[in-house]
Amino acid sequence: MSARYILTNSIDLFYVVTDESGVIIGSNDLFKEYTSHIKPKNVSEIISDNSDFSEFSDSVKIAKDRAPLPIRFYAKTKQKNGSMRWNLWNIYFILNSLHFVGLPITDVTSITSHEYEKQKQLLEDFRFMLSHELRQPLTSIAGLVKMLIEKDFTQTDEENIKLLEMVNLSVEQLDKSIHNLVKKATRQI
Repeated sequence: MSARYILTNSIDLFYVVTDESGVIIGSNDLFKEYTSHIKPKNVSEIISDNSDFSEFSDSVKIAKDRAPLPIRFYAKTKQKNGSMRWNLWNIYFILNSLHFVGLPITDVTSITSHEYEKQKQLLEDFRFMLSHELRQPLTSIAGLVKMLIEKDFTQTDEENIKLLEMVNLSVEQLDKSIHNLVKKATRQI
C-alpha cells in the first residue's frame, strides 16, 4: 500500500497536491468536503486570516528550500457556518509539486461535557499513576543505588547482590507500571 493511497484515503487527514504556484491538482475527499463551500482553485484560498497568509507564503518558500523535509504550519480555515477552525499542515516539496498534509485541530471549547469528563478522568488517572505507581519504584531505585555508591566496606558480596536484586525488582515494577499506563492510555484514546 503506497503512502499516496493512505493519504488520499485517510479519514483524518487532508491531502492536497499543487503545482509550484499553488494551483490544486489533486486532493482527497476529506479536503474536498471540508472546503466545498470555498471551492478553492489555489491552496492559498483556504487561508482565511491575512496574518496566516504571510506565514503560509513563508512556509511554502522554506519547504521548497528544505525539500524533501516538511515544514509545519498552522492556519485558520473558514467553516461552512462562518466560524474558523485551526488546522495543522505539513508542507512537502517533492518533484516540483507541493504536498500539503493537514490535520484538523479539535477546538477544546466545543467538546461535550461527557468528552470533557472522560479527558479529565484520564488526566486524573495519569496523575495518580505518576505520583504513586511510578514514583514508588523510582524512589526505591534511587535509594538502593545511593546505598551501593556509598558502599560500606563491611558489606559482603552477598549483601551487595541482595541490594542489586532489590534494584532489579524495583526496575521491573517500574517497567510494569509504565506498560500498564501505556495500555490504559491506548484504550482511552
